[in-house]
Amino acid sequence: MRFTRSTTLLALAAVIAACADNATLTAPPAAAGAPSAIYNGYPATSSTFASVGALMYDFNADGVINGDDEDCTGSLISPTVFLTAAHCVEFLPSNAQLYVSFAPDLYAKGITVIKATGFTFDPGYGHDNADLHDMAVVFLPAKATKGMATFNLPTAGYLDALSAKGALASAQFYNVGYGTGNTATGVPGFPYDGTKKYSVSEFSALEPNWLQLLMNTNATGGGGDCYGDSGGPKMLVSDPTTIVATVTTGDYVCRATTKDYRLDTPSARAFLGQFVTLR
Repeated sequence: MRFTRSTTLLALAAVIAACADNATLTAPPAAAGAPSAIYNGYPATSSTFASVGALMYDFNADGVINGDDEDCTGSLISPTVFLTAAHCVEFLPSNAQLYVSFAPDLYAKGITVIKATGFTFDPGYGHDNADLHDMAVVFLPAKATKGMATFNLPTAGYLDALSAKGALASAQFYNVGYGTGNTATGVPGFPYDGTKKYSVSEFSALEPNWLQLLMNTNATGGGGDCYGDSGGPKMLVSDPTTIVATVTTGDYVCRATTKDYRLDTPSARAFLGQFVTLR
C-alpha cells in the first residue's frame, strides 16, 4: 500500500516481484526469535529480489532522497521500464520528478538513486472498481540499470490456466517491498524502517482481474504486505522470475487479505504491451 508522510496513513494498496537470482530462494523458516512472518517479513539482501525497487518523490522538498521519500514499491520489467501502481502517481503533477532506488536500505549512506525521465499511468485507472487498471510505468535512463536482471511478465491467461489445472489451491506467493510492517494484535501500529523485505502468502481466490491472497499469520503462518508496498510484485514461489500481479489494496490493518491486480488479463496486457514486448 502507498502511505504518506502525514500523521494519518492512507489505506490504498500493497506489494510483489523477483528475478533470476531468486530461483533457489525458499520460504522463510519459522525460527525462534525470527521477525514476524507477516507484512514485510524478512530482510531482502542486495542480491535477493535485487530488481524490486522503491519509487521515491521529494515529499519534504529538502533535496535529499532517502527513506523519508519512499512512495511505493515497483519492479524492473525492462532496462528502462519500472512497473508500479497508478494510485502511486496519479496524484502527482505530470512533470513531477520521480526517483527509483534498488538499495536494500533506503536510509543507508551513499545509496544509488536513479533520476527517472518520466512516468505515465493507465488512463483507465479509477473508472471501474471491477477492473481498476491500477498500473503505472516509470521510465529510467538506459545505462542506469546496466547489468540488472529484469522480471518476466506472464503470458495471457497464465493464472487462469494454473487454476484450471488445480495448481493455485496450494500455491504460495512472494510479497516484496519497502512498506511498513504492522503489529499483529491490538491497536494497529505501522513501523517503517526503509528496508526491502519479503514474505510469503497463501492463495485465497482468483477473480477476473484480481488475485487475492491470505496474510493472516495466525491462520496461515505466512505473511503479507502493507502501506508503502503498493505497486510491488507478486510472484509464485515456484517461479520468482515472473510477476503475476501487483499490489493494489488490502484490509486497513494489514492483517488478513491482500488484493492484487493481475497482469495476465487483456486489460493489463493492452497497457503494458505499449512499453515492453509481451510473451
